[in-house]
Amino acid sequence: MANHSSLSFSIPVRIVAVVAIAFSLISCSSKSAECTKLISAIGEGQTLVVNLTPQGDAITTQKLSQQLNQISQDIETLKVQDKPLQTVQKNATQQFRDLSNSLKQLGETLTTAEKVSITPEGKQQLLQARKNAQEIGEKAKQTASQNEALFKELVNYCPKKET
Repeated sequence: MANHSSLSFSIPVRIVAVVAIAFSLISCSSKSAECTKLISAIGEGQTLVVNLTPQGDAITTQKLSQQLNQISQDIETLKVQDKPLQTVQKNATQQFRDLSNSLKQLGETLTTAEKVSITPEGKQQLLQARKNAQEIGEKAKQTASQNEALFKELVNYCPKKET
């Protein structure tokens, strides 16, 4: 009888141990999966910024703005449980949203610049548009730089794949 009670005690202990190991493995793999999702989404956004940097025309700039807005929404909707990764997710979402808004403003400024008439007033509007474009461009560069630093932080935080 003593044997039977010790056996029934050891079975729950074994079950608890197996469940604990399974949760720890799931936790590790889920962090890895979350890292992969975030790295992929942020990398996609950075690729857009690098490859589709506005060339000074309103249509391309507006298109890039829309694409970056979509990237920010995609990042925001990712299911992330790891607290440090949630912080990265929140920051990346905001950075891509800020970039999108800056490029939207730049596109509007470029549209204005393309439509000004050749008059003294038009010249003044063009000078103001140029000034606005430079300010917006500087803000966008700063945000892109912050995003690059965030991406490096993410890569350093995430577990390295064994090769």
